[in-house]
Amino acid sequence: MLLLTTAALPQLHAHRHPQLGRLITPRHRCRLAATLDAGYPVAADNDCFTGLDAAAVCRMLEAITPWPSVGERIARAWPATRAGIRTLAGPAVEHGPRRREDTAPAHPHPNLLWIAVPDVVRCACGRPHPCTGPARGPQCEPVGDADATLEQFRTWHMWLCHLPLAFVLQDGAERPGRVPWDAPGLAAVFVAGSTAWKLSPAAAALVGQARRRRLDAHMGRVSTARRIRYAHSIGCTSFDSSRYSRWRELLLNDGLARAAQPPQLRLVD
Repeated sequence: MLLLTTAALPQLHAHRHPQLGRLITPRHRCRLAATLDAGYPVAADNDCFTGLDAAAVCRMLEAITPWPSVGERIARAWPATRAGIRTLAGPAVEHGPRRREDTAPAHPHPNLLWIAVPDVVRCACGRPHPCTGPARGPQCEPVGDADATLEQFRTWHMWLCHLPLAFVLQDGAERPGRVPWDAPGLAAVFVAGSTAWKLSPAAAALVGQARRRRLDAHMGRVSTARRIRYAHSIGCTSFDSSRYSRWRELLLNDGLARAAQPPQLRLVD
């Protein structure tokens, strides 16, 4: 199981380990190309925990790979349509410079694991985003919105279907039709939502279904040794926690050692 941290490339080199990978975000993606070329597995989060910044997400996506044309996105997502798209495009130009849209852009780097499609998370107190700092009250806790997340996924998917994508599992995602299992480009599920739901049998069952479909499964906010063992036992292939970046020198090596341990029998957190 991989431990994905937001640490930058020099810190990754200092703690190099087979279980170490990088989690980039719209705010933290410096030296992304060098990180990928150095052999580290990289996944991309969307920072929607604090609210969607669509422009920042798009800038991150542009840093990952150039935006292909609409036709190329469709052809990558649905390969069977490629011949039809070429036919509709007409005969190739034999002379003169090629237009930019006629040139196939670079494909995503092979070390890119997945990109979390923007999701929707609210606060248990009723506010549209999780409360933090002084605004946080005794009833405040992040609660995922599975219905809104699915709608958000549908909005973004047409632009991202050529990329390896992670669908974010939120509270209620166990209900029928709430996970787009057959969406082109789907490479992983990202277990999020409230703590109670994230550790529920319903979330574990969705992870099991993802793994049977040969998808990766990531769990967010995994901060304890017991939580690492639990995530591994239900089939997760990676996890993250901000503590491994904030207190890197104190905790990261221990987290990596735990990530390298073989999974135990199914645990209850």
